[in-house]
Amino acid sequence: MKRTGFRSRAPRREQRDPDRVRAMPAVTPGAFRAPQPVVAAPAAAPKSVAQRNAHLRDMARGMPCLLRVPGICTQDRATVVCCHSNLSIHGKAGARKADDHYSVWGCAACHSWLDQGPAPRAQKAAAFMAAHLAQVLEWRAIAFDSRSQARDRAAAEWALERLNATATISMN
Repeated sequence: MKRTGFRSRAPRREQRDPDRVRAMPAVTPGAFRAPQPVVAAPAAAPKSVAQRNAHLRDMARGMPCLLRVPGICTQDRATVVCCHSNLSIHGKAGARKADDHYSVWGCAACHSWLDQGPAPRAQKAAAFMAAHLAQVLEWRAIAFDSRSQARDRAAAEWALERLNATATISMN
């Protein structure tokens, strides 16, 4: 069987009346604009360099959970890790983690809830921000405790400097 191409349902206008000449639409003054210069798209902002401190992350081991999500938290110090913020204002974007100074100590159950839990985003953000306040206070206590190890104090001071949360202790 010989195949044929698709046939048009109605013949073209030129095929209907070959003697008829199509009239061009009238051009009104100002109908055409002068060509505009091509404006280049603004350059993308350069990516910021990730702020990382391995010792600050390692300090989380064995510490108390600061997220303390009601009904979720196990308070198991053996599973406490450094939980990073999921908020874009803290540097989180796509596969990029937030900077280390935007992290809190959290048990495995709270960390899982923060990253994969079904709670609304606003509830997770509120829980993280409350825990981060407690984290800053913990880092301050470590930074100003002369009994703390020097590496711990240095890591806590590193985080506080980046958060602009350093404070001097006044002795009156």
